[in-house]
Amino acid sequence: LSINNVKCHGMGIESGTPICGQLAEFIIDATRADRNVKNGKPFVEIVAADGTQIQAKLTPISPDGTWRCQYTPHKAIKHTLCVDYNGLTVPNAPYRVMIQEASHPEHVQVSGPGIQPVGLRAKELTYFIVDCSRAGTGDISIGIKCASGILSDEEVDIDFDIIKNDNDTFTVKYTPPEAGQYTI
Repeated sequence: LSINNVKCHGMGIESGTPICGQLAEFIIDATRADRNVKNGKPFVEIVAADGTQIQAKLTPISPDGTWRCQYTPHKAIKHTLCVDYNGLTVPNAPYRVMIQEASHPEHVQVSGPGIQPVGLRAKELTYFIVDCSRAGTGDISIGIKCASGILSDEEVDIDFDIIKNDNDTFTVKYTPPEAGQYTI
């Protein structure tokens, strides 16, 4: 039996793509395999790094040997996906996939005098706090722009300092160069 033409593809086997607690899937494609392989069935075993077995749901997509595999990882750790077709390991398997923690940007909170609509003074240092403690993992991106017509005919990026605090919060300090509207 020739297993070399069986291919797996999709986000569910890409390390760093699946997210903890969310459905992940990939495709097992045996359409180019010889008839003996194509007429068989896939078997998928998924094991988390801590030894926990994850249930894989296999669904035929078409009678020509294409299957969908779906699973839901429950921990943000490495998972090993062993994929067999007719008892033979498919090329490039097993797949070692790092599962990411879910991020919740809607839980990020911003507070402090530097975001108040009134009361800021030009050329005086101000700050604001970005609280990511309930947002899960992810990268933070901050930008401060001065509206067009204040420093130039176009919007201008304003320099700022960002300080990472110990409690998943960030302090952002900046000095508005002139009176006007700023976008954070």
